[in-house]
Amino acid sequence: MGFDWLAIIFVGAGVLTLFLTIYFLTRERWFKQWLRGTLGISLVVFSLLLILVAVNLYTYQQLTSEKPVATISIKKQGRQDYTVEMEEPNGKISSFELYGDLWQLDARIIKWHGILSAVGLKPGYKLDRIQGRYISIEDERSKQRSVYALAEVTLGIDIWNALQNDSIWLPWVDTSYGSATYVPMKDGAIYTVNLSATGLLARPLNDVAEKAILNHR
Repeated sequence: MGFDWLAIIFVGAGVLTLFLTIYFLTRERWFKQWLRGTLGISLVVFSLLLILVAVNLYTYQQLTSEKPVATISIKKQGRQDYTVEMEEPNGKISSFELYGDLWQLDARIIKWHGILSAVGLKPGYKLDRIQGRYISIEDERSKQRSVYALAEVTLGIDIWNALQNDSIWLPWVDTSYGSATYVPMKDGAIYTVNLSATGLLARPLNDVAEKAILNHR
């Protein structure tokens, strides 16, 4: 069962709750109407909450095993200035200007436990941001920084941020932040970024990238 099916279930539950609420609110008699009205308002809020959560869950992609999530191609524009092109498996291509010597890609990961895992729910992910970094601490402090958000803004409730809140604890849901370790930027280097349930892993795809990693160690 993927995140799209989970989103559909939430939408269905929200719509069903909304219809039941309308039914209760249209019945007669004052006291019963008052009770129904109170319950109805609560159910309206609950149904809308389910739908908003579903909208956000739909933005996540299912993670069944280690899989490629991006191909990174690098072109040098100047000293510590690079154009980084990112191609996702769905064919989407994005371009970023990163400053520094290294790049890093981050992703949000949601995992299921207990009964939710038993019924077939798989972990899901959403690419979150890409950024550049300088090797020198002095450069890091004084030179231009570059970081780009990748997660698109949606109308739904941000379930990942909500679960990060210490006041919300759900034993059957776990969130983590997957990051590819800072990887060297080198003119002509190409990398693939794979994601597993434990995080991101960047691997070289050509000789330039391999040499860059060897020289960085």
